Amino acid sequence: GEITALRIDPSRNVSFQLGMGILPDNLKNDHYFYQIIVFTGHRQGAGTQSKVHFVLSGDDDETSIRTFSDPHRTIFQRGSIDGFILAVPRCLGRLNYLRLWHDNSGRGSSASWFVKS
Repeated sequence: GEITALRIDPSRNVSFQLGMGILPDNLKNDHYFYQIIVFTGHRQGAGTQSKVHFVLSGDDDETSIRTFSDPHRTIFQRGSIDGFILAVPRCLGRLNYLRLWHDNSGRGSSASWFVKS
C-alpha cells in the first residue's frame, strides 16, 4: 500500500510532497514494525536518484543493511517527506540511531542529496 499527500504552507510559499510506502524487501514473517520518515531539503539540487541505504540500531539488535525504495512513486525528491514501514523479525529495543548513506549512482546533480536533520 501507499499513501500520498501534498501539503502547502501559503504563509511560507512552501509545499511538501508526502508519501508513505512499505519497503519491498520486508519479509512476511517479520512481526515488528517501525516507521521511518525522511525529510529531503528544499535547496536547489536537494533531491537524489541515488540508491539510499540504512541501518536502524537499537539496544537489543540492529537491522542488516537495507535499501529505501518504493516501486509506486519517486522518492527523495526536493522538498519531499518520505515515509517507510520497515519490518524486522524481532524487536530492536530502545532505538539509538539511524545511519543512512547513498551511493552517488544518480546522474549529474541527482547524485548528491540534502537531508534535513
